[in-house]
Amino acid sequence: ELATVMYEFQNTQNRRMAAQAIPSYAPRQAAAHFNKLECFCFNQYTLDPGEKKEWPVAFVIDPKLSKDVTTITLSYTFFEVGGKTPPAPSSSNLSTVDVGRHVQAGQGS
Repeated sequence: ELATVMYEFQNTQNRRMAAQAIPSYAPRQAAAHFNKLECFCFNQYTLDPGEKKEWPVAFVIDPKLSKDVTTITLSYTFFEVGGKTPPAPSSSNLSTVDVGRHVQAGQGS
């Protein structure tokens, strides 16, 4: 079943920055069964100081995922392009997926 969640990010730096989001999955074994069809993490983005953006992630979960896994948490960290230190998270940038039931997206202010 196709699901879509929205993520909100904000550049908390006092300068323009180019960054790319890198995903993390919990539990770790869920990563192999989480198939993103549309994701802002596929591209790099430039954000002005204080700018907020909201992006979708469209995905399906492979039915071969162990039945023991009932919840998947997907989180993202924005890393600045060019090898600089990533900014501290400024908003909730994770979603929890109750496998086979529904999707809840965490969104910050």
